[in-house]
Amino acid sequence: MRLYTAIITANTEIRPGLHLVELHLPALAQAVQPGQYCMVRCCHPAATDPLLRRPFFVHTVQRRQGLCTLLVHIRGRGTSWLSTQREGAALDILGPMGHGWEVRSTVRNLLLVSEGSMFTAVTLLAQSAIEQELAVTLVGHYSNTQEVYPPALLPSEVEYHIVTTDGSVGQKGDVQSVLGNYLLWADAACCSVSRETSVLLYSHFERLRTKRFAQGILLQPLVCANGACLTCSVETYSGSKLLCRDGPVFDLRDIAR
Repeated sequence: MRLYTAIITANTEIRPGLHLVELHLPALAQAVQPGQYCMVRCCHPAATDPLLRRPFFVHTVQRRQGLCTLLVHIRGRGTSWLSTQREGAALDILGPMGHGWEVRSTVRNLLLVSEGSMFTAVTLLAQSAIEQELAVTLVGHYSNTQEVYPPALLPSEVEYHIVTTDGSVGQKGDVQSVLGNYLLWADAACCSVSRETSVLLYSHFERLRTKRFAQGILLQPLVCANGACLTCSVETYSGSKLLCRDGPVFDLRDIAR
């Protein structure tokens, strides 16, 4: 983990409440691995509110150009401030942090599963897997059209299966109703879903209970992000873990049983 000053090179509104912020930050672009996150100071350098940094997964990277992107959902004061920053503005960033996704060298068919806004945890993984010439399928579940992750932001090689609760776009249903169609094809599964959904899927699909086959993610508010405050302590099957250092990615067997 290092402290960086990043320069914003673009800030694009994808839709109301959702911005794609591009940063020139060569050191982070080289170092970050899929599933790792960074902590961004979301206020003017002379201000102290909001006091706490905000965590963001690195959305995509262009390593040669030294560029990273963050996908910013406007949820409060910090993200509202960040969404207004324009080209040339400087950001104070800590990163990369945490334990990310691990894809075995024998994997050829990679299944990604996400729900709601948690897709930000797998976008860099999708990019990295395509660059390694893996076959990648992303099953994304959303409540409605307004939540759907824009297909144009994904590499064109990714097979993207959209599922919505209300059927407004894609297939109507939930993750459980479609996942069985892909599990036999996949060599590994990375699930960016809530812990409740992880438990449900783990109990329903025997394939997800196979050792080293599936990984999952745990998300909750982070305070210090360096393990000092212990507020992100979580209980897993193998004992107490610190989400900020030991996660946010864990073996699915550890968080779903």
